[in-house]
Amino acid sequence: MSYRKGADFERRLVEYVRRHGGEAVRVAGSGGPVDVVAYAPALGHLAIECKVRREDRLYVRREEVEGLVAFAERFRAEPLLAWNPAHRRTGFALNAILLRPEDLERRERSYAVDYETALRVGLDPRRLFTRSLEEC
Repeated sequence: MSYRKGADFERRLVEYVRRHGGEAVRVAGSGGPVDVVAYAPALGHLAIECKVRREDRLYVRREEVEGLVAFAERFRAEPLLAWNPAHRRTGFALNAILLRPEDLERRERSYAVDYETALRVGLDPRRLFTRSLEEC
């Protein structure tokens, strides 16, 4: 997926969080472990890596997931991956599925999750403002 589509998704996520009473910043051109750092009233601090993909399976390099988790631990934030499956309509806010690293299958060089599993175990972004992850 193009840089522009990924950056647009990140901007939409930041705007969504702000519009619903949270705060968020996009780490523009980060190339680092997170794309968005946010505070959501129901969950607290979040470190979010955004992915826009057209496949029915999301693959994330192992270094990316481990970098996200390490960053989140240092900042006492909840690590999340926000997947926008651009070719599908999830029914979730922003057409995004929020996934915890433990929701993904660990493989030799990557982490992966298929679309159906992501819908079942993932979170609708509306949950950022309604209840804690433990209740989800």
